[in-house]
Amino acid sequence: MFGFVVANLDKLNASQRELYQAVYCGLCRELGLRHGQITRATLTYDMSFLILLLSSLADEEPHYEQFRCPIHPLKKRSCFTSRFTAYAADMNIILAHAQRLDDWEDDKNVLSLSQAKLLKHAAMKAREKYTRQVIGIDECLQTLSMMENDDVANPDLPANVFGNLLSEIFVPDEQMPKAAALHDFGFALGRFIYIMDAAVDLVDDLKKKRYNPLISIPSAQHEDILRLQMAQTAACFDRLEVQRNEEILENILYSGVWTKFSAKFHKEVSQA
Repeated sequence: MFGFVVANLDKLNASQRELYQAVYCGLCRELGLRHGQITRATLTYDMSFLILLLSSLADEEPHYEQFRCPIHPLKKRSCFTSRFTAYAADMNIILAHAQRLDDWEDDKNVLSLSQAKLLKHAAMKAREKYTRQVIGIDECLQTLSMMENDDVANPDLPANVFGNLLSEIFVPDEQMPKAAALHDFGFALGRFIYIMDAAVDLVDDLKKKRYNPLISIPSAQHEDILRLQMAQTAACFDRLEVQRNEEILENILYSGVWTKFSAKFHKEVSQA
């Protein structure tokens, strides 16, 4: 369910693309420093969005640094870090470990099990620091598993659960400014991601006889459902009153998140 919250690079200018890449590189570097170089393979742009959002709301200047990347050694890379980069790196590894365990449970994918074993130590270490988030993640994943086993047909129910999961992650500290608004935004975005993932995976899930809550809903209605959920997500984003990097964040929310949907169904999806 991850990998949807990405930018539409074609609609970013050069400086915006440079910043976006620097956030991604900063997260990648932090993963390696905190959890070992192998964990960098778990990197997704989803947590880069979280870093950029939280940093844009904070009253602090981000730190830029040039470094030599072992994957791209010929030229120094620029990385953007803030006090939220380490948090996002920890959430990234916790979720990556959980996702691979879930893949093993669902499909008995031996590769996923092997990766889960490799990530276990780093994930356990990260889990020790975030009691609230870990409890929320574990409870939500357990509930989602039960719903899948029960073949729950109403997509709102599992979407709400995944929304709850993301809402916990989007609030690093319950005492921070705009915590309630971040919670609401994470919930709305989580619902959108869950339904988007179900829409994109529907054909494959049908072939492999896997659970998908959109099976009973005509495919022609999926885009309208997604647009309605994105409208709710956008309303929550507006309440955050972001003052910095607004254009990049809006690019991700209103254009980038539709990338996989557009590619899957070979059509353009305009801004919600």
